[in-house]
Amino acid sequence: MKNYKLTRQKKILLLGGLLLLSQIIYFSDYISPLHWGHIKVSGLACTCPDEKVVNGQLYLRSITPDSLKKYDLDYSEIYVSDKPFNSFDPMGVDLYIIEGKVIGKERVYEGGPWHPKLEVNKWREVNIIKDWSTKLLFFSQVFILLMIMRKNKI
Repeated sequence: MKNYKLTRQKKILLLGGLLLLSQIIYFSDYISPLHWGHIKVSGLACTCPDEKVVNGQLYLRSITPDSLKKYDLDYSEIYVSDKPFNSFDPMGVDLYIIEGKVIGKERVYEGGPWHPKLEVNKWREVNIIKDWSTKLLFFSQVFILLMIMRKNKI
């Protein structure tokens, strides 16, 4: 049997890898371009559906009940049961991440396209600065870790 001993460099890499893995899990909403289980929306201030789907149309299709799939639903815009807003955004036109389930369909006018209606369970505002700074921090850590691995030929 060989005696495996971790060198100082390998311990740093192991610790860095574990730290990176924990950050991936904790900050997954901010790092990932795909928000599985969440829908990123931006409010619309018009006589149209409530929210424009910025990210999450594929997820939205997957949670649509089979009874509604027979309709040609337009997943680019949705109606919501609870419109997100805050004191800085009273119209709710900023970016938000919402969770919910599809409960029906609506359309703006007779003969217009059908849009899904979502019952919103939870929503939160997307902080663009926090979003991009977290991504920058994460990818710089990945870059540094790869450089250390390359330098040490691991």
